Amino acid sequence: MGTFTWVGIVIVVAIAAFFVGAFVTKKQFKQDELEQQVEQAKHSLEQYRQDVADHLANTGKLVNKMKENYDQLLSHVEETNQLLLEDRNKAPAEPFFSKETTEQLQASLKERSSDRSNADAQPADYVSGKSGLFAGDMNTSKAS
Repeated sequence: MGTFTWVGIVIVVAIAAFFVGAFVTKKQFKQDELEQQVEQAKHSLEQYRQDVADHLANTGKLVNKMKENYDQLLSHVEETNQLLLEDRNKAPAEPFFSKETTEQLQASLKERSSDRSNADAQPADYVSGKSGLFAGDMNTSKAS
């Protein structure tokens, strides 16, 4: 075989080796890229898990704080209620008006109720008879 044949075989083998190498390299590059994506996805997942764990811990703290505030509020309401009940039991209920005034008001109410039973009676704000400016004689005038 001649030199041209050997040179031709070498060129054909070199071209074949070039394409096989490029194919293998391309496959290796894709595999490396996929491995990077997998690592990035794992890292993102781990970061997400950490964020969720932090959020849940923070939520737990807030719930505990809210529970403490609710307990304080409940305790305050119970103390205030107890104080109000103690004050009620200590001091007897005193009437707003004195005994005499209360009796007079009750008598007045009874009198009004008997007046109201009469349909022809004047309203309570009217005065029976003459009163005020019209109580005196209208003929008297001042002479000077």
